[in-house]
Amino acid sequence: MGTFSTNENVTVHGDEVTCIDFNGMGPVGDRPQRLSDECRVALQALTTALADHSLTLQHTRHIAAMLRSGDDFAQCQNTLHEALAPAHPALTLRIVQKFPHPDQRIALSLIASPHPF
Repeated sequence: MGTFSTNENVTVHGDEVTCIDFNGMGPVGDRPQRLSDECRVALQALTTALADHSLTLQHTRHIAAMLRSGDDFAQCQNTLHEALAPAHPALTLRIVQKFPHPDQRIALSLIASPHPF
């Protein structure tokens, strides 16, 4: 099996870091069984990307969760809350028709900055 493309994108503008389309798929496109675990893997990838810019999830100002169904959000809501509650970020929930990988169920994007609002 080949390497799975994550389609992740990180941009920096001043001290603001934007991370786009982080998913919870494994390196060869394998998907955790539970959506909450898929969300957790995406958050771990975001943590790594932010660390490259001396930031943490606690610097998150806005997070967007893209899912195929709004009903699925309940399965990852606690995971997001545990990881991001101290940051109090704004949250956008987007329902999407499809993802780049047919088995993918979630993608997370965020904006982080070392400065408070």
